Amino acid sequence: MSSPHAGRKGPRRARVRAVWFALAAVAVLGAALFLATAPFRPPAATVPPGETGQQVLVSMGGFEPSRLRGRTGEDVILTFVNNDSSFHTDGGGWHQFHVEALDLDVRIPPKSQKTVNLGRLRAGSYVFYCDICCGGKENPTMRGLLEVEG
Repeated sequence: MSSPHAGRKGPRRARVRAVWFALAAVAVLGAALFLATAPFRPPAATVPPGETGQQVLVSMGGFEPSRLRGRTGEDVILTFVNNDSSFHTDGGGWHQFHVEALDLDVRIPPKSQKTVNLGRLRAGSYVFYCDICCGGKENPTMRGLLEVEG
């Protein structure tokens, strides 16, 4: 005599296997998607140990923030984060932090970050801009102001 539940084990086992297979497939596809999108994710912005500074995002839309501050007697440290890719037709994704008054020209490659210590600056207002892309220094979104207060 056979048990009334004898025939039910097969379909139940098949459902459990199907669920495990689906979970494994989702995990594998999720890992593949994560790895495939890695080149398109922005780099983590970090300031070297022992230094404090301001983070400045540079993009085809300009500088964020476009108004930077510093104090006399203190190093002005800026970390530029460029999330643009090299596939931009205007400038190849490169950006620039140019300050004529300081004879300073910093180039930031695509998908990278760069920390720059400007040192101790005199009190004053310093105009900066990017002249590589997006209309260059004449474009108001590609300009900013560094204010150093005493």
